[in-house]
Amino acid sequence: MRRFSLNESTNPALKHQELFAPVSGTETASIQGVVNKTAMLTVIAIIGGMIGVAITPKLPQGAGIAISIVTAIVTLGLYFAAIARPMMAVVLAPIYAIVEGCFLGILTGVIDKWLALNETTVAGGVALQAFIITIAILAAMLILYSLRIIQPTKKFQAVVGTCTMGIFLVYLISLPLMLFGVEVPFISVFTTPTSGSGMLIGIGVNLFILLIASLMLIIDFGIIERLVKNGSPKRMEWFCGFILLVTLAWIYFQAMQLVARLASSRN
Repeated sequence: MRRFSLNESTNPALKHQELFAPVSGTETASIQGVVNKTAMLTVIAIIGGMIGVAITPKLPQGAGIAISIVTAIVTLGLYFAAIARPMMAVVLAPIYAIVEGCFLGILTGVIDKWLALNETTVAGGVALQAFIITIAILAAMLILYSLRIIQPTKKFQAVVGTCTMGIFLVYLISLPLMLFGVEVPFISVFTTPTSGSGMLIGIGVNLFILLIASLMLIIDFGIIERLVKNGSPKRMEWFCGFILLVTLAWIYFQAMQLVARLASSRN
């Protein structure tokens, strides 16, 4: 199988090859270290999510969406800051985790409210089902990667990367439009019809984006494994954990919307 270099990655967070180079006399990163950092960041994000869910019922009508947009903008800023200065991930990653968790928690609460207004219920709640889907996807991608069933070849990275950039551009366009009350159809559960062909298109778009987000994990696994084998500095474990958390948050975001769409369609 063809070996790939860091510069072939479609994930901009993993293109700082010079920062991952071995440094003589320093402790190097390990897969277990990356797993530990990712777990720590995930716990922080979950705490943030619990805070977000707890404060949502106390927010005035419409405030939840506004705060979600603001926190989304903050997480974008933190993401690009970490990309620009990967060695600062030890500080930026925990901040990103708590803010991202609050964003997803508030959005989960808003979706719960929206479903309740439509007299729709989700067994165990939207958060639990979305979390289970996220963990299941993570486990499935790990198995597929470990067994070498799916590998991050150059063509694989190019296709997934192109789709990711397209989706990201749609997000960037839809976010400011939402501030002015303009809704982009199908990209959000709130802008998708709950019946008919519109509902099916919305679910199809949701599934496609969820698939692309899941495949991004394969790219992350492959490059992180290579970086660890190359003897990257120990501190870069935080950066690797950070980019994995970003992908997991994206998967949860899409899983949450999928659960809500399916619940609405059943109703």
